[in-house]
Amino acid sequence: MTNPLRQLAAYGQSFWLDFLSRPLITSGELARLIEDDGLRGVTSNPTIFDKAISSTDEYDEEIAELAARGLSDETIFEELAVHDVQKACDLLLLVYEASEGQDGFVSLELPPALADDTERTIAEARRLFAKIDRPNAMIKVPGTPAGIPAIEQLIADGVNVNVTLLFSLQNYEQVMEAYLRGIERRIAEGLAVDRIASVASFFVSRVDTEIDRRLDALLARTEDAAQRALIESLKGKAAIANAKLAYQRFKRIFLEGERFAQLRQHGARIQRPLWASTSTKNPAYSDVMYVEHLIGPYTVQTMAPVTVEAYRDHGQPRPNTVEEGIDEAERVLQQLAELGISYEEVTTQLQREGVRLFQESYDSVLRRIADRRRSLIAASERRGSSVGVYAPDIDRTIAELLAADAVERVWRRDARLWTDDPDRQRAIEQRLGWLTVHEQMREHLPELIALRDEVRARKFSHALLLGMGGSSLAPEVFQRVLGNDVEHPELLVLDTTNPDTIKRYRTQLDLARTLIIVSSKSGTTIETSSLAAYWFSELERELGDRAGQHVIVITDPGTPLEAWGRSHRVWRIFRNPPDIGGRYSALSFFGLVPAAVIGLPIEALLDRLPPMAERLKRSNVDNPGLWLGAALATLAQLGRDKVTFLLEPAVAPFGDWLEQLLAESTGKQGTGLVPIVHEPHLAPEHYGTDRVFIGIDLALQPYQPIEALLKATETLGHPVLRTQLWNLWELGAEMLRWEFATAIAGRVLGIDPFDEPDVRASKDRTAALLDGYRRTGELVRPPVSLVDGPLAVAGTTASDLRTALAELCTHIRSSSYLALLAFVDPTPDVLERLHAIRQLLAERFRVATTLGIGPRYLHSIGQLYKGGPETGVFLQLVAEPATDVPIPGQPYTFRTLFFAQADGDFEALLARRRPVLQITLRGETVAALERLEQELVVTAPH
Repeated sequence: MTNPLRQLAAYGQSFWLDFLSRPLITSGELARLIEDDGLRGVTSNPTIFDKAISSTDEYDEEIAELAARGLSDETIFEELAVHDVQKACDLLLLVYEASEGQDGFVSLELPPALADDTERTIAEARRLFAKIDRPNAMIKVPGTPAGIPAIEQLIADGVNVNVTLLFSLQNYEQVMEAYLRGIERRIAEGLAVDRIASVASFFVSRVDTEIDRRLDALLARTEDAAQRALIESLKGKAAIANAKLAYQRFKRIFLEGERFAQLRQHGARIQRPLWASTSTKNPAYSDVMYVEHLIGPYTVQTMAPVTVEAYRDHGQPRPNTVEEGIDEAERVLQQLAELGISYEEVTTQLQREGVRLFQESYDSVLRRIADRRRSLIAASERRGSSVGVYAPDIDRTIAELLAADAVERVWRRDARLWTDDPDRQRAIEQRLGWLTVHEQMREHLPELIALRDEVRARKFSHALLLGMGGSSLAPEVFQRVLGNDVEHPELLVLDTTNPDTIKRYRTQLDLARTLIIVSSKSGTTIETSSLAAYWFSELERELGDRAGQHVIVITDPGTPLEAWGRSHRVWRIFRNPPDIGGRYSALSFFGLVPAAVIGLPIEALLDRLPPMAERLKRSNVDNPGLWLGAALATLAQLGRDKVTFLLEPAVAPFGDWLEQLLAESTGKQGTGLVPIVHEPHLAPEHYGTDRVFIGIDLALQPYQPIEALLKATETLGHPVLRTQLWNLWELGAEMLRWEFATAIAGRVLGIDPFDEPDVRASKDRTAALLDGYRRTGELVRPPVSLVDGPLAVAGTTASDLRTALAELCTHIRSSSYLALLAFVDPTPDVLERLHAIRQLLAERFRVATTLGIGPRYLHSIGQLYKGGPETGVFLQLVAEPATDVPIPGQPYTFRTLFFAQADGDFEALLARRRPVLQITLRGETVAALERLEQELVVTAPH
């Protein structure tokens, strides 16, 4: 029995496949279609590639390889598509040669966004044609108004062109004219034309879909039986009629016209009409109707796989059906016009919709590649991570979590996952809003964009954020990692009560061009309230009754801060969803309002979150948060609790946010993850067996100094967990991942990751000291045990500084961590000396070290110091401020509050029997630190 598909060639029609995918090539199916069915060409478009990539994992290896080179989603798609086209071209090359360049073509579509840009269309088509580098490749160019001159130029350039998205006869005539002009230009320049090929893709079934829709609308409001019969008779007729009339125009130009006859003498080829979109959309119609009625010489019939199967099964080809019923075709279009259905309106609309639909498919395939890339990154992170002998333990933990339905219970907000205490369960249920807050923020996106625009219009030079911990760390990360837009203010974060720092900021800022952001979940944070009072008074002094218009408030509903904002008539108040703890609030108003203020595209941050959320819902090892949380908690239980972050410099500030998240969430009940951030690097052999290393790379291009250190520690048997960010805009999604991982780690460690029970220890003691000051006018500080030049030491019975330091160091064990608690004004010179001291201690004692600036650290890692593992050794350094600043409405000043906070934390550590020494730095801070460093050089072991 004759194959109907092969029989088409006998009637002058070439059968091309409207589909392309990697499996089609690798499975041998494309070769079979060529051999058995007489396939003579292939076309593709974004919709086809979207379906192809979604239906197979054969692209994964190449996606991973391209992603590893740091390529964008757009570039990855282009590489995948070009490779498929090249392979298909190679398979069809014999067809191309046997037909002497008439057939054997494979078409690749330009990005739809170029449809209205002539110059970019020309440039991109030239580039892609050269990149494919196959004589039987075609570039698909839309027949839009901007596409017509591009077609002429590309033909003149010698580029094979498949003109797509043709619906109207007038548009088709423009396309034929563009082709002729391009050929004429080449001949005039003495260039060969005999191997330049072009087809004009006339879309068929979509015409019926749209006109039938309009006919159905007419039927719905027509009662006359004769008129209804006429309308019914026209359904399913317009598309074929349109194509047949297009063929008549083709004949007049290419088969009967004198102009082309002359060009043909120079070797010019006919631009063949190609029937596109030939799959039947209406099930009431024959599934091969658009094939059987459009058979004719010099035509190309493209078929989707479903139509190929149907036509092979029951197609009944007849010669020259495209020329049957031409008068009837004219009559169909005339009758449609008489019914008020505008041919021009329909075809114009269809072309616009065609561009839009291809753009949607193009966007979809990019999202699909991004999702696939992220999944591959997660898998490669596990493969790239090295947990060595701990792998079986981690696997057991994950199995236990999956058996307990941990993932589903997190998303169901089942607080019983973390505690059996009903009271605690109720509290936890009010702390899980972080799981979906990005969806709420999406709803507020217009509001955030409007804020961004208004801030730009007001031309602020700086935004000063007053907040602590979860209210300030994420905004600071956004500023330091992503940076502010050039037309938006730079964000400065003031999270201290040190009067020297406050005065330094006051000198730096022009308040007339400064926006103040007051941020506090509870609205009662003492630092934030005090700073708000001070800065508002300064605004009033300079701006009078306009002061409030320079202030934004972010807080939970109904807090004292909200009331303060209303009473002070501030510019904007953002009421955050109350079911989120501070350290989990990065993707809420607390993080995104400052991000909008500095001009960040909030959409870019939010767009990355839904795919990550979907991955975090997987109940298997492919869940990146499940695996990370299980690994960290299991390693901690096995003694590897010092989570040491080695971050690429571009994302290094992210470590500050991670420090608070891990320390405050897990550091309680004598256990927890001890985050080590910004630690000076040691020789690999000097790291202890209590370490687990976290490597975070940007764009999958490892920062070589850190990569070398990670590989060295891995070689020595340390567990190394790798995280890879595709680009900086993945930061929000990575935050969600770490939040989820922390929640999982809390379950494994048997603690509530959403409370902070030991933070109050320092707050209560600070409050008691301030109450004493109110009563007596004097702040009672810890008794000084000894003085050594600029260093006044408390918390020791030693009579000299060297002995006091030596006694503190006797508490250091191999599993210890040494914490520097620095209540200082963190100027560059001061930080340089603190880092030098930290490096000295780390190298000499070969233990993990932390450095916290007070009182900032009280709201980040302070919980862990009091409630976490009893392995910390603490050296508190308190620099005496050189100045003082009053706090409006309070009897005490910032200097008094600063000392009260330092002393309150010192007392809290003593009460928990933590080994701690307090050293007050008198006079010039850098000089005092240099004196301390000199003593440590002698005291610390060599």
